Amino acid sequence: MLGSVLNPAISPVLLHLIFLRKILAHKTALILYINVANNMRKAVFITIFSLLIISCLNKEKKQTENEIKTELNKENQNLELKKEEFLKSKIFFGLKNLNDGFDSESIHYFSESDFEIVLNRVEKNEIGIYGIEPWLNGDFYSVRVHEQLNAEPNDPKWYREAFSEFKKRGKNLQYSATYEIPNELIVE
Repeated sequence: MLGSVLNPAISPVLLHLIFLRKILAHKTALILYINVANNMRKAVFITIFSLLIISCLNKEKKQTENEIKTELNKENQNLELKKEEFLKSKIFFGLKNLNDGFDSESIHYFSESDFEIVLNRVEKNEIGIYGIEPWLNGDFYSVRVHEQLNAEPNDPKWYREAFSEFKKRGKNLQYSATYEIPNELIVE
């Protein structure tokens, strides 16, 4: 049957060689396909393995970043506690805190005469004041901040001027302030 389709001049040996060649070509293609498939498996394995390593590294990086943030928060809290202690020991000592619970426990309120002493000690210790907040009978009254007078927090002119304006109103105010304390002053 095959002989009738093919040219009768082709010898059976030549025909056999053609078939062998086709079989070898298919075998070569099959071997090539198997090699490509194996290499692709290796490439996929390497890619998955690399992604797993990157994922683990990112997880470790995030964990390290979180540890750093936690440590910075602890240091910040520690610094704020030291600043509070500095204020109590260097600025507020011997003065009466009028905050009887109407505001946060960490905020100290003073009478007009005691606040004058606070301002003197602030200036002497070269710390700054961001803002002065007087209260009247346990309620917020007003506020002045250094930016309103285009001044730096450590410029005594601004906070003395603001305090003077409040005193002129003739009210029985209780004074609090937010303070700028240079870190150098609280280093152990």
